[in-house]
Formats: sequence, C-alpha cells, structure tokens
Amino acid sequence: MSNRHDSRSPIALVLAGTLALVIGVGIIMGVIAGSKAFGRYQSMSDAKNEAQIALVHARNKVTVTEIEIRNQNQRIQVTKQKAQIRYEEAVGLRHAQDEVAKTLTPLYVQMEYARALEEIAKSGKNNSVVYIPTGEGGVPLVSGVAGQPQVSPRK
Repeated sequence: MSNRHDSRSPIALVLAGTLALVIGVGIIMGVIAGSKAFGRYQSMSDAKNEAQIALVHARNKVTVTEIEIRNQNQRIQVTKQKAQIRYEEAVGLRHAQDEVAKTLTPLYVQMEYARALEEIAKSGKNNSVVYIPTGEGGVPLVSGVAGQPQVSPRK
C-alpha cells in the first residue's frame, strides 16, 4: 500500500501535465498579447510625440518668419529714412545754389580764384608754378572742350 500512496496515479499526472501545459500556453499567449499591446501603445505614444514635435517646429517657423518680416520692415523703414535725408540734402543744396547763382558775378569768381591761388602760395606744400588758362577778363576756364573759346595770349 505504501507504493500506492507514494506513486501518483497516471490520471493525476496527465491532469497535472495538461494543467501545466494550459498554464504555460496561457502565460505565453499573455506575453504575446501584452507585447503586442505594449507595441501598439508605444507606437501611439511615438506618433503623439512626433505630432507634438512637428507642431513645435511649425510654431517656431512661424515665429522666425514673423521676426524676419519685422526685420525686413525695419530695414525698409531705415532705407526710406535715408532716402528722405538724401532728398532733403539735395533740396537744401539746390536752394543754396539758387541763392549763390542769384548773386554770383564774374568779379566774385575772379576774387575767389585769386584767394585760392594766394592760399596755395602761402601753404608751402605746393610751391610749383601752375599755368592756368584764363578766359576773357581773367576768369579761369575749366576745360578746353570743343565749342569753348580758345585761350589766346594777352597782348
């Protein structure tokens, strides 16, 4: 009888083996299902992260574009202001030239010419003798362009 109690019945062994097999298969199926579920969760999480990253990149690009537009508008404004300054300088120069032209006489030009020659002589930097052609009445000629009167020696 002691052999009977020590030994297990073949049916109990088969049942235990079947139960172990079912539990093992269940565990394996659970691991497979769990890993698939984890994989799906990870994929969804990755997709959400990529969407958030894309949104951040899009917002950054919009911000950078807005900054570039502001910078371009500022450069345009500076260029317009510089153009306005040049225009105002030109208008002022034209008014000054108009005033000088109203009172400019050949005698005044001769006087300025004589002063300039005197300053050159006094400077000590350029003591060379310079021959400058002059027109009638001693007014200096700027150039000998065709059609201009030719300089003749004084008699």
